[in-house]
Amino acid sequence: MSQQYFGYNNLAHRLRCVVPLAALALAAALPAAVAAGPHGAVEGIWQTAPRDNGAYLSVRIEACITDPAAVCGTVVGSHNGAKAEFVGDPILVGMKPSGHDAWDGGEIIRPGRGTRYASKLRLIDEGLEVSGCVAAGLFCGAQIWTRP
Repeated sequence: MSQQYFGYNNLAHRLRCVVPLAALALAAALPAAVAAGPHGAVEGIWQTAPRDNGAYLSVRIEACITDPAAVCGTVVGSHNGAKAEFVGDPILVGMKPSGHDAWDGGEIIRPGRGTRYASKLRLIDEGLEVSGCVAAGLFCGAQIWTRP
């Protein structure tokens, strides 16, 4: 074998092959990272847990306009008999990061009634666990939202 196989010329050849592939991989991953936004996997469209009659809402979670450090949610769709008048209503406000894949300090708003509850969000394997509490956390309820 020639000395070029183990020497500089072979290294230069390898770099000419590897560097473009690494750049291509980085370029492919970058749009996904940018699309996730500053709040990562919680941003995007979620479906609320269906009610007994099968009705559910679609909710878009994204950075709040008034506080980009927090996330807010807006109803963007109604399905299987859910009231269409809820579309456009806020449902989550002021949820701030509180640890790995968790947000709290905000409120969940009951669509149609406007009742507000202290709320927490937590990403789990099954989806997004959304909880709301009243009476200083004495009475709480939770449901799992999923991706469409």
